[in-house]
Amino acid sequence: MNRPILFAALAVLAVVPPTPAHALSLEQAIGLARGNAPSLQAADASVSRAEHAIGQARAALSPRVSVAGSYVQNSEAPKAVFSIPGGGTQVVKMGSSNIVTARGEAQYTLSSGGRDAAQVEAAEAGRDGQLHARTRAEADLVLRVSEAYYRELAAVRLVGATQEALNAARSHFSLAAARVRAGVAPRLDQLRAQVDVSEREIAVARATEARRMARVELETAVGTQLAATESLDALREPGGAEPDSAEAWKSASETRPELGQLDEAIREAGRRAEAARAGLRPQVGVNAVAEYRGPNLDGNYLNLADPGLKTYNLSAGLSVSLPLLDGGLARERVGEAEAMRAQQEALRRETTLAIRRELARAFSSLRVARAVWQADSVRLDAAREGLRLSSEAYKGGSGTATDVRDAETSMANSAAEEAQSLADYWTARAQVEHAAGVNLKTKESGR
Repeated sequence: MNRPILFAALAVLAVVPPTPAHALSLEQAIGLARGNAPSLQAADASVSRAEHAIGQARAALSPRVSVAGSYVQNSEAPKAVFSIPGGGTQVVKMGSSNIVTARGEAQYTLSSGGRDAAQVEAAEAGRDGQLHARTRAEADLVLRVSEAYYRELAAVRLVGATQEALNAARSHFSLAAARVRAGVAPRLDQLRAQVDVSEREIAVARATEARRMARVELETAVGTQLAATESLDALREPGGAEPDSAEAWKSASETRPELGQLDEAIREAGRRAEAARAGLRPQVGVNAVAEYRGPNLDGNYLNLADPGLKTYNLSAGLSVSLPLLDGGLARERVGEAEAMRAQQEALRRETTLAIRRELARAFSSLRVARAVWQADSVRLDAAREGLRLSSEAYKGGSGTATDVRDAETSMANSAAEEAQSLADYWTARAQVEHAAGVNLKTKESGR
């Protein structure tokens, strides 16, 4: 490459800003989880199995056709021996030693007493229930990923807070060392400041490891490993309106997948009961048979005309059956299905109450989390200002090293608590959305 082109390329590189580091959003993390989570794959398999169950139930509504064939080689042809009056016998050949048989049969149920149609509807209700179960698994996955995401963000902020406290401790140590060298402070101030630096370094190490474990938890929830350099979107401060509790309850009562799944279970049990009642009703069906059997008595493999020697047979029939006595089997099956339906109805009422309680607890946690964060935010600002003032006073000789260390401790604790309370707030928001069964985002989402 000649020099003018090289200089031009370097100039372009100097002007173009570096590409910012990629930050993984919560929506992207949830998208990764949807593509990798074993729980969703298992739910998809359950839906597929339910689809096949519908196909099996519908097969009873269609005609059934079967074919069969056989070949038999006897040691000799079948014969009949007759005694002749006056002595002697007469041997009469009755068939061929080779027997080839082919049979085709068609059957169709004209009326099953409503059993087949009810079984199809029951299978469809089972499939719809599995679809609700998949929705529930996805909602649980979203909540699990959200909680892991916010835990790592809290760990990130905690690392920043401990690093800030370490920087403050190091600054105080340098100042204390300078004052000791100047002879205006006792050596004890420098030693205590050095101990504080060591304690802050340990806090940073612990916070760093906590962040690493939070990343492992997030990767476990997502179902795949994330790049070590991949960061997360920073948490925003709460603001704007909170979700409305009345709207949330309306949404939960209409969209929670647990309720939909139980509704389908109730419908399925009802149709199972109807299918069981069909055992008390008449069953009507028709059937047709086409049979080939050769060779005939004369050894012909195909004879369509001679009476008694034809090698084919056609037949059709109508069957009607009515159970008169089955030992109470059909009625017991009906009772079992009706009891199952009553059980599912009771479980739905119980689940409705549990959802209302869950939603109330989620809103309570959200209100508490917001109040705690607001208090922690104010205390953090006050702690930082206190550290600044105590450091200035110590530097000017009007404050003590103990005041500075107390201010450092207060700032470190306040920063850690503020980081945790902010993550707790967004975790509570995610729990409210999960309890409501829908994503109740206001204009600001914090993500």
